[in-house]
Amino acid sequence: MWMLLLLIVVAGLFILERRSMKNIFLGISYDIQPSRSMVEVDEEFFLESTITNSKGIPITSLQTGEFMPKEIAFSDKRNQLTTIQSGIAMVSNAYVMPRKNLVRRIRVSLPRRGRYHFHGATLTAGSLLGLSTKEENVRFIREVILPPKPFQSVELEKMLATYLGDVSVTRFILEDPILTVGFREYTGREPMRSISWKQTATVGKLMVKNYDHTLDLTVTVILNVNTLNQNYKESFETLFSMTRSVCEFLETMKTPYRFVTNVTTNNDINHKSVIPDGLGGSHLATVMELLARATYNYYDNFVEMIAKVARGAEQGRSHILLTPEVPQEVEPFLRKLRARTGREILILTPETKQG
Repeated sequence: MWMLLLLIVVAGLFILERRSMKNIFLGISYDIQPSRSMVEVDEEFFLESTITNSKGIPITSLQTGEFMPKEIAFSDKRNQLTTIQSGIAMVSNAYVMPRKNLVRRIRVSLPRRGRYHFHGATLTAGSLLGLSTKEENVRFIREVILPPKPFQSVELEKMLATYLGDVSVTRFILEDPILTVGFREYTGREPMRSISWKQTATVGKLMVKNYDHTLDLTVTVILNVNTLNQNYKESFETLFSMTRSVCEFLETMKTPYRFVTNVTTNNDINHKSVIPDGLGGSHLATVMELLARATYNYYDNFVEMIAKVARGAEQGRSHILLTPEVPQEVEPFLRKLRARTGREILILTPETKQG
């Protein structure tokens, strides 16, 4: 009698064990989302990992191996990590109640410019009695991009300030009447040529023209990555950082700018070789994303790119060129660019001092 009862119990457990493994992943889902799509180098951000159990029974044994970039750094050093072919996997065990979500927030950071992918996870579910397991790979791509660090250089700031200042001084000397934004009383320090005799006659006292010397100042920022320099990788990273700082300086000065480059990006479907004139957070973010995705390859050589810029250049526009070097073949097109714009070109190379 007892033997028969024992056999019935064993048979029942065997049936439950088999049934628990059938469609074990039905109603179970996994996802991971970064708290931000663009972060700074070494800046901490969160990964929000979610396991959803939409079934009416609990998940008693579920192991997740979440795929992470090999460069990632965790704030919590207790995380269990294992090396895999595509990077590393963070391994953890979970128990999820029926029709509930298990949400975990992981604080992480990344060390270098570029784009990083989170490819999903391997889920390993255990049977009701824990006698067997079954695996399922959940695949997707969640992306985080990191723009280059700013180029910290007092010398670079001085060069930019001097260059833009020279443009303003030149405009003042030319006294373009379009830039007259009003009139003010003569103080004795202004040159006689700035006196508005018509306004003086109207008001009855000496009045001078009031200029906004940067009202229509526009700049084209050019980034070249075509070079024979053998240390090109280090040079390019320096140039990417310098480019960011140049654009941020122009933002600070409220100076609209266009961005032109021959660098290829690692999402060439949405590649932009020219970002039109603009100013503000969204404009800068577009440039930052391009710099984050920039590779070390080019699609137009230096000469071809400058030739295109020179052909389309308009009078009065200023140009800032960032390049590893300036070969002789480019010089004729730079001269043409100066002639068409009436402006000098500010050329910046990786040799600009940092600090």
